[in-house]
Amino acid sequence: MEKRGISKLDLKRRNRMQILKTIREYGPISRVDVASTLEITRAAVTIITNEMIEEGVLIEIGEAPVNAEKLQKGRRKILIDINVNSRFALGATVDEKEVSVGLTNLNSEILDKSSMVIDDRTTSKDIINYIIKASNTMIENSALTKDKILGLGVGVVPSMWGKLKIFYKDGVLDFNSFIEKLSDGLDVNIQCGNAVGLMALANNDFKTQNGYQTNTAFIHNGNQVNLAIINKNELSSDYISYTSMIEKYIVSPDGKELDGYPNGSVKAELSRPAMLSAFCNICSGEKTPILWDIIKGDKKNINVDNVFMALMRGEEPVKNLVDSIIAKYAVLINNIAVSHFAKKIVLHNFKLNEKQFDYVKREMIRLISEEIVDKVVLSKIEGRSNFLGGCALIIQNGFYNKGGLQ
Repeated sequence: MEKRGISKLDLKRRNRMQILKTIREYGPISRVDVASTLEITRAAVTIITNEMIEEGVLIEIGEAPVNAEKLQKGRRKILIDINVNSRFALGATVDEKEVSVGLTNLNSEILDKSSMVIDDRTTSKDIINYIIKASNTMIENSALTKDKILGLGVGVVPSMWGKLKIFYKDGVLDFNSFIEKLSDGLDVNIQCGNAVGLMALANNDFKTQNGYQTNTAFIHNGNQVNLAIINKNELSSDYISYTSMIEKYIVSPDGKELDGYPNGSVKAELSRPAMLSAFCNICSGEKTPILWDIIKGDKKNINVDNVFMALMRGEEPVKNLVDSIIAKYAVLINNIAVSHFAKKIVLHNFKLNEKQFDYVKREMIRLISEEIVDKVVLSKIEGRSNFLGGCALIIQNGFYNKGGLQ
């Protein structure tokens, strides 16, 4: 009878992976506390962490600070942490308007970045060539050896999958053709994924708070509205590929109709084209003279800043439409918070400044509980920093999931 079990290498990788994830969630931390958290022996933790220190994956950062309330006898604990400059990650994100590429360390600190504006005339070849050129330039400029670079992580938003010939195969996104084209000009490990989930991962702080990991909902606003869920510091499997499921949520019963969607759906009411269409419908020299003057009579100039400028100057039709959109988002956010037990709800690509965001939150508080509204935050990555999603993928798969082994 064939015997099966975990190999020594797999066991070593698993132990190292658990230690790295524990340090990321609780660190800096002592070996004693790592052993206690993982329920493995102190001797085993000491052997493994000493090896990782010799490799440069971990570093000792000195003694733990004195706790006056819990004075301990004997030598104070020595804290260990991840050496964030032991490895580096290339990342790229392709969204509807821009390709962003960047280089970071393990702590997602940006060392280099560049971007290219794209439109309907931009070809898939243009996008691929730009990612290759920008990545190679960053490798050359950084003077990093190949063993220091984990690879390139690439995120592509769902609305761009068709342009880049990325399709579902047996229910899973197939990036093979895209990766092959990138590999023709790049000699690094390349991994790809849904950019929405990857940007959600990049927004996650991974720290354990009050004994548990924060459940996060990430809402991406664009030509499509997408949702990703981070559960216990991992992307929820339901949202790895199918982030656009949110578009069938109903936010306005008996609202706008759209083929293939229920009346009043997120797609019909809250996607960027839907909202732009709503503003175009009310915008004219007679109905909204203030907004009309701000955009110089050209509806192509309608954007968040111009809309809020008209609102703050007392344009009643603009205010009514903005408040109506906020009310629909309040319904969506309330439902997400309740159904996913979300402790944080991140809004990405909404193009709101601090003053505009404060207005949105004040309006939401009139409609849903302040407790839920307090969970809503703006994304910490936008536009030219969206490549951090790709970096998050390669750091997760190439470093943490491998236990720091090459």
